[in-house]
Amino acid sequence: MKWLLYLLLILTSHFVFADGKIDIPQPADLDLVEEELLLEAISAAQDAVRNSPDDAEAWGYLGHVYLSHGWEVPAIPCYSRASSLAPEEFKWLYFLGRLTQQRHPEAAVKHLTRALTLDATYAPAHLYLASALRILGKFDTAQQHLVRAKRLQPDNPFSELWLGEIALAKQNVKLARTHLEEALRLNPGQSEAHALMAQIALTLGDKQVAKQHAQAARRASQYGELSDPMWWDVLQAGVTTSLYAERGRRYMSKGDYVSAVAEFELLISDDQKDADLWLDYGIALLHTGKYSQALTVLERVKTLLRSNKNVQKQKKPDEIAYLKAQVYYYIAQIYYETGHPDAAIRTGQKAVQLLHNLIEKSQASEEIGDSRHLTFLTNVYANLALVYEDAEQLGQAIIQYQKALELLPTEPSLHRDLAGVYWKERRYAEAKPHYAAVIADNATDVQAIYRLGLIFLTKGDYKDAVAQFEQVIALETGHVGAYEALGIAYQKRGANSKAIEAFEKALQLEPNNKNVLKMLKQLHEVK
Repeated sequence: MKWLLYLLLILTSHFVFADGKIDIPQPADLDLVEEELLLEAISAAQDAVRNSPDDAEAWGYLGHVYLSHGWEVPAIPCYSRASSLAPEEFKWLYFLGRLTQQRHPEAAVKHLTRALTLDATYAPAHLYLASALRILGKFDTAQQHLVRAKRLQPDNPFSELWLGEIALAKQNVKLARTHLEEALRLNPGQSEAHALMAQIALTLGDKQVAKQHAQAARRASQYGELSDPMWWDVLQAGVTTSLYAERGRRYMSKGDYVSAVAEFELLISDDQKDADLWLDYGIALLHTGKYSQALTVLERVKTLLRSNKNVQKQKKPDEIAYLKAQVYYYIAQIYYETGHPDAAIRTGQKAVQLLHNLIEKSQASEEIGDSRHLTFLTNVYANLALVYEDAEQLGQAIIQYQKALELLPTEPSLHRDLAGVYWKERRYAEAKPHYAAVIADNATDVQAIYRLGLIFLTKGDYKDAVAQFEQVIALETGHVGAYEALGIAYQKRGANSKAIEAFEKALQLEPNNKNVLKMLKQLHEVK
């Protein structure tokens, strides 16, 4: 019955032409809207339709205005009209399918199938089509579109989740577990995946793992972001507070902090009590180099978290602690950027302590910890290491990098940075495995290959040293240091002719290299 009511609403809100007038779809609760900016945006979009009733873009934009502010029902006939005026336009069919895939999946399948004939490379269209097909019980066809979406957008957090659901529905438990494990890797906070993993663990007789996943499933789901560029067009039509905030955060995710600041500034006032919004504003200011303003804003977040009763009621203690840890982390960055390393270290250590407490609490309760806490703690350690390194406290820098690697042992950048500190300390044997880890991740990293070659050279492993330097030269033919070191390695092996050849190549690249000239002179005298 629900979908019939939904369809009736769509049909009755549809545009009609009568006596030369256009009956424009209206939100049912439009009379209750008090925000002037929103009323003005609606009025302008409706006037555009009245003035250009055959303009698909005008109808589509009116749909965007409705949809961005939560009015799905009147948005649908707007997109339908746009699609009828521009039948070869992918986006209107896509929005129609996206809006109808839950409540009217048959229509969604029709719209999205047609859209994909126009552009088969848009991953979100495959995902929403798969969602509609799953609702209709057409699992095999849905699976095909999920596989296609995964291939087009490997890091989207939904393909693996829904492939896991389908595998479980087909009672293929092992395949379901494989898909769901990958889904949780991509999006660790998705409660639906944890719930299904709990079900699988029970089926396999692992009650402890089932308990952990069940606990995680009871938390509010943290949905991973689906990369959907067309949704940005919808957001751009929004004029309410939440949409300015969402646009600001999207600008931040793209690294456009100047635009993010511009969005947040429209929402910031003494009456603004949203601690998350203030935090994002402070981070955006930090990344635009406005350190004094950023520090003031982040101190404001601390005040809200400490003394605002509404914030304390709305947020759980763990959420407040995590926000505080973020505040200290970014304040530490400000101190570092403004030349106050001691203050940066003290403030960074406060963030460490807060995060440690959160992680220990989750471990004590035998819950699956929030992966954000571990990832963020890794970043805090890495940034503390950078501060210590710049302050020439290399021993402390090494300790911080080691702590970061304990949490994230496969992160290449941490191996590179730790190897670099060991290199400064001339602790080459300890640097060696970390450069090897960097090369294992990126076989074309010239600096890591070159330095590993130098380590082999200092240890007398001349054969391995030659292999490393030749690899450097293959990647960067003008690397003077590699030719020079290769010449030394060949000389140590007694291959003097090859050593001369390498030194001469180095001299061609750098004619005044005194060390190479000296080595060549010695070799020619031996000859």
